[in-house]
Amino acid sequence: MSYDLIAVGLNAVDVLVRLPESVVQDDKQFVEDLVIQGGAPVGSGCCGVARLGYRVGMVARLGSNTLSAICLEEFRSNGVDTALIVRDETSRPAIALVEIDPRTAARTVFIQMDNYGYLQTSDIPRAEIARAKAILVDSYDLDATEAALEAAAGTPCRSILDFESGDQDRLKKLLGMGTDPILPLAAARRLTGMSEPGDVLRALGDLCPGQVLVTDGIQGSWALDREAGGIIHQPAFVVDAVDTTGCGDAFHAGYIVGVLEGWSLALRMEFGSLLASRVAGRVGGRTALPSQKNDLIRSDISSNLHQHLIL
Repeated sequence: MSYDLIAVGLNAVDVLVRLPESVVQDDKQFVEDLVIQGGAPVGSGCCGVARLGYRVGMVARLGSNTLSAICLEEFRSNGVDTALIVRDETSRPAIALVEIDPRTAARTVFIQMDNYGYLQTSDIPRAEIARAKAILVDSYDLDATEAALEAAAGTPCRSILDFESGDQDRLKKLLGMGTDPILPLAAARRLTGMSEPGDVLRALGDLCPGQVLVTDGIQGSWALDREAGGIIHQPAFVVDAVDTTGCGDAFHAGYIVGVLEGWSLALRMEFGSLLASRVAGRVGGRTALPSQKNDLIRSDISSNLHQHLIL
C-alpha cells in the first residue's frame, strides 16, 4: 500500500514545562504541567496527519537508547508507520527543553543534538516517495531533503517544505524543487530581503513555481493566489493560549490534509489555522492534535470550518 504522506527530517524528544508564576532560584519547584513527548516540525506535522487516519511514514535514524525508544513509541501511538525508520545504533534524536511562559504562552527552546542521527541520501525511500501523495521536508538535513525532492520530481507527489534556517543559496535552490513551501515569515524575510508579507510572497513566487505561503503566529498566514493575482490572508483563531509549541507544525498538518482531500487554498489555510489553535490550548505540540477523522472530513464541509467541525 502506498503512503498518503512521507515525512523526511528532524525528529526530537521534547521535555516541556510550564513555569510557575514565580521561580525561586537555586531551589526545587513543583509544577503542574510537565510533559515528555515527541517533537520537531516534521515529526509533529506528520503525527497530525496520521492521527486523522491517513497512511503516514516517517524517515529518521534511530538507535537503541531511551530517546530513540520514546520517539518510536510516540510515532506508533500517533499512527505513524515506522517501517521507513533506519536503525543505526550510534544515533539518537535531538532533545529539546522547552520553558513555557505562563503569562504569554511563549516558549523558549534549548536544543541538544549530540549523536543526532542525520539522514544520509541513501536513507531516502525513493520508490515509496514516487508512489506517495505528498512529502513533508525540512531544512535540517538538506542533502536528504534534496534527495527526497528529486524522488518526487515528475510524479503527482506534492512536496510541502518547512524551511526555518540554513544556507540561503541552498534553500533557494530547494524552493524551486518544491510544490508547496510554507515558511515562517521571519525565515522568508531572510531569504527574500523583503518585509511585507505580500512582497515576501511575490519574491518567493519568483523562486518557486508552486503554491507559496508564510505564517506568523498570532498574525495568521498569507498565501500568494496566482490565479487571482492577489494575496490571501487567514487570521489566527482567537484562543486562550497555554503553549505555542507546535502550532506551526499543526498548521502544516492541516494544510496537508487539505491537499490530500483536494480542498481549495483558502480552506487548506483555514483548517491549518484551526488545528494550530487546538494545539495552543494544551502543553505540548502533539497533546491536543485531533484524532476524529469521521467528524473532521465531511462532504458538506465549507470555508466556515468552526461551524462544521466537531473537535
